[in-house]
Amino acid sequence: MTAVYPAEPDPDLSFSGWGDPSLVPELPEAVRQLLAEGLGVRGGSPAPASISQLKPPSPRLGDDAVAALQALVGPADVLTDDESRVRHLRGKSTPDLLRLRAGDLGGAPDAVVLPATHDEVLAVLRACSERQIAVIPYGGGTSVVGGLEPDASRFPALVALDVRHMNALTRLDEESRLAVLEPGLRGPQAEQLLGAGGYTLGHFPQSFEYATLGGFAAARSSGQASAGYGRFDELVLALTVATPSGPLSVGRAPRTAAGPDLRQLILGSEGTLGVITSLTLQVRPIPEARVYDGWRFASFADGLAAIRRLAQDGPVPTVLRLSDETETALNLARPGELGSAGGEGGCLAIAGYEGADDEVVARGSQATLLL
Repeated sequence: MTAVYPAEPDPDLSFSGWGDPSLVPELPEAVRQLLAEGLGVRGGSPAPASISQLKPPSPRLGDDAVAALQALVGPADVLTDDESRVRHLRGKSTPDLLRLRAGDLGGAPDAVVLPATHDEVLAVLRACSERQIAVIPYGGGTSVVGGLEPDASRFPALVALDVRHMNALTRLDEESRLAVLEPGLRGPQAEQLLGAGGYTLGHFPQSFEYATLGGFAAARSSGQASAGYGRFDELVLALTVATPSGPLSVGRAPRTAAGPDLRQLILGSEGTLGVITSLTLQVRPIPEARVYDGWRFASFADGLAAIRRLAQDGPVPTVLRLSDETETALNLARPGELGSAGGEGGCLAIAGYEGADDEVVARGSQATLLL
């Protein structure tokens, strides 16, 4: 059985509020105080400028190149204004954010291009290659490893290729439990579309709210529930990639022994070999139940030994996370008690089980006995 869902996510749907700017909460003052204490932030630092006040270097892209790109994707989808260029500058690592806060705008793309189809991506890459213009694929902009800061000094210009318009679930094969999705879908959008058919990817990294499926694949993303669902690269059955030389299709049958597996060239390549334009991913039914337990251990070593027993002897949780003493203290403390983790100290471990009701109860009980 095959089901096809609309390409545009329903704006009325929400996934725990993630991805909806209107639901972003303001941090309470008590939490701000804890963060200041934990990070050693002192007063007196200047407030960052509004993004509308930031002025990147003058664009190097000539009018003829702009016109050529506009002819491929439409005038409205070639952005050269300052704010668009700044918003596509670097990723979200602490050094990235501190440099932006300090007004360092070097390396901003000269234009942002928003193709809507695989063929448009191919055409943009071909046009830029002919003009020796550097291109950097851009999804959610959440990179923390420098993947959005290329050395483009030897090129006449730099273009950010933003895949946000490529946001469709094009096929859901319920028999094989495979879904074909486009790379610009952010985590919440993908879960909304799959959830309408009763399925989930089960991939929830810390960047889930903003990162895209193409970025998950390009970065070999690992999420909070990877202990149970697997890393994102383990969910990828096939990829379609656009390169300056033409299209590339790579894939495999589940658990095939044939090789070499050319998917591995693209997974984790950080967009250096091409632009992912379609992903075939393994999906699973939405679990009937989710149960989460927490344990406090006297030390990180004690906690590590306990979760090693779970990982090696089972039952393996869907979510398994151990915080060290500092993270535990910051997460559990109240203002004025930062060093005490709520007065008890130690390290916090979280284990979550997802699946059928009876299965979740059984696995959780076994884990409690083991620990």
